[in-house]
Amino acid sequence: MRKGITAAVTLAAASLALAQAPTVAPTRGNGPDAYAKGADSAAVNQTIELILPKATALHLDVTTLTFDLTGLDGASWPNSTPDFGGQMVCVYGDRDQDVKTQLGNNFYNQVQTLPLGTSYSVATWPNVTINGGSAVTAYPPIKLDNDGELVPGSKNYFVCYRSFILQKFSNGKQWHLTVNRNDPESAQGIQHLYIQDNPCDTFGAATGLFELPNGASLELVPRNLQAGPTGTRSGNNPERCGYKSWLDDLVVVAVKVNSDLWGKSTANLTYTLATTAW
Repeated sequence: MRKGITAAVTLAAASLALAQAPTVAPTRGNGPDAYAKGADSAAVNQTIELILPKATALHLDVTTLTFDLTGLDGASWPNSTPDFGGQMVCVYGDRDQDVKTQLGNNFYNQVQTLPLGTSYSVATWPNVTINGGSAVTAYPPIKLDNDGELVPGSKNYFVCYRSFILQKFSNGKQWHLTVNRNDPESAQGIQHLYIQDNPCDTFGAATGLFELPNGASLELVPRNLQAGPTGTRSGNNPERCGYKSWLDDLVVVAVKVNSDLWGKSTANLTYTLATTAW
């Protein structure tokens, strides 16, 4: 009886899919004729046109990106490390201060920043590896060794990393991607926020990691990686991007935790994709 019900459901689903399949009727009109008396062939000319509107679009996978440090509950170290569920990684810095490098025209003369000397390197798309000190296991930051003694440096500032996918679409020849930060006036703002964008087709190319204070605007993609259309860019590297018209970007966000007030701190970001050449 169960097999009969399953077969009936499958048949009904197949019939519904068939009924909903689109059909195309032939175009009719008064086109050209060719007569070939006493010849082996006849030819007529036709023009095929594809007309697309100008289009620029963005898709954001995550509208709220949360760095929740309440999960750092003081796991016993070095025998265990906190489970971030693949969502957030917090590490101690390699330096006491940020490491800054002035970039050139290709990066809009912006300043690349490594928060407390930490950085990230590419792994298998879309994953990255965080380079820094040991993992932070407690908040407030502290570590004790197996003898219960304080681990030097474990009370220092630290940096937390997260990432997400931003998809962009442009059928123009050139575009650029910017991010602007404007925090609500009544909100408690995040003191030290950093951001970087990595297009899937050029994953691994240097694009700079930039500090984004409140009120600032940044160019996220260097000039030499702004060619379109995005569908062509995706098709050039289908292993990472897939065969689709949208181009996936991996956006990495980092926060430096040192003197922020308790509770919820907020940063409001607006991403803008502008097509500059059609």
